Amino acid sequence: MQTGDIINKDVSLTGGTSITIQTEISVDELNNFISKSITDFDTKTISDNAGNQLQLMITVGESDTESLELILEDFLGEKLTSENSSKETTSASLSSEFFKQLIVAIILAFFWMAAVVFLIFTKNKKAKFWTITLNIVLGFFMGKAFLVINPILSGVLFLVLATLLIRMYIKHSLPAFAVMFSAFADIVMTLAVVNLVGMKLSTAGIVAFLMIIGYSVDTDILLTTRLLKRKESVNKSLKGAFDTGVTMTVTSIIAVTAALISVYSFNSVLNQIFTILLIGLSFDLFNTWVTNASIIKWYVEKK
Repeated sequence: MQTGDIINKDVSLTGGTSITIQTEISVDELNNFISKSITDFDTKTISDNAGNQLQLMITVGESDTESLELILEDFLGEKLTSENSSKETTSASLSSEFFKQLIVAIILAFFWMAAVVFLIFTKNKKAKFWTITLNIVLGFFMGKAFLVINPILSGVLFLVLATLLIRMYIKHSLPAFAVMFSAFADIVMTLAVVNLVGMKLSTAGIVAFLMIIGYSVDTDILLTTRLLKRKESVNKSLKGAFDTGVTMTVTSIIAVTAALISVYSFNSVLNQIFTILLIGLSFDLFNTWVTNASIIKWYVEKK
C-alpha cells in the first residue's frame, strides 16, 4: 500500500541516478537544500570505520538527474567533476527487466530445490519422472513466456504448474513439501521484516534471498535425512540433528554479524546482503527446528 509493490525498490530496480560527492557538510543540511526543489530523493552517509564522514550519496529518479546535478553544483559552489564526485545511472526499462529476471531465478531455484529433495526421499519412479518433467516445463515457461504473454494468463499457467508440483510433493513425499514450506517461510518472514524496517531492496538484496534458500536447504536436508534414515529413536535422532544443525546456523550467524559490523559504516551493497542473511538465518532456526521438525516427526511416527 505504501510503495505500490510487494517490496520497496531502490534505484537499481526502479531506474534512476546516484551521485556521490566528497564533502564534510552534514546530511541534514544537504537534505534541507535539496528538498526545496526535489521531493522524491534519498541520501546516505558513507563513513570510515571510526565513523568519520567521507562522502554523501544522493539518489533520485531518472527524470530528476539534471536537476540534481544543478542543485548540487549550486550547493557546493563548484562544478561536479570526476575528482569531486561520481555518478551512476540506471534506466527504468533495464532495471525493470533485470528485476523480472531475478524474481524468475528465485522461483525456479525454489522449485528445483524442492525437486532435488523430492528425488532424494521418494521411491515412486513415476512420480520422479513427472516431477522432473513439470519442473522442466515450468523452467521453460518462466524463462521464455512468463510476463511476456498476457499477465493474467501467465499467472494462471504458473499457478496450475505450481499446484500440480506441490500436490505431487504432498502426496508422494511429505518431507520434500516440508523442506519447501520451511524455505518459503524463511523468505516471506525475512521479506516482511525488510519491509517493516523500510529497507530499499537493491539487486544485491534480491540475490541475498537466493542465498537464504541455500542456507535453509542445508539444515532441512540434515534434519530430514537423520529422521528418515535413523537407526535409533525418533527423539534421539532429532536431538542429534538439532545439535549439528544449530551449530551450523549459529556459526553462520556469527560470521555474517562480524562481516556486517566490518562493512556497516561504508554503506555498501554488502550491508544489505549481510543484513538480509542475518534476518533469514534467524528465522531459519525457527522454521527448521519448530515448523519442519514438527512435520517430519509427525510423518515419521505416523509411518
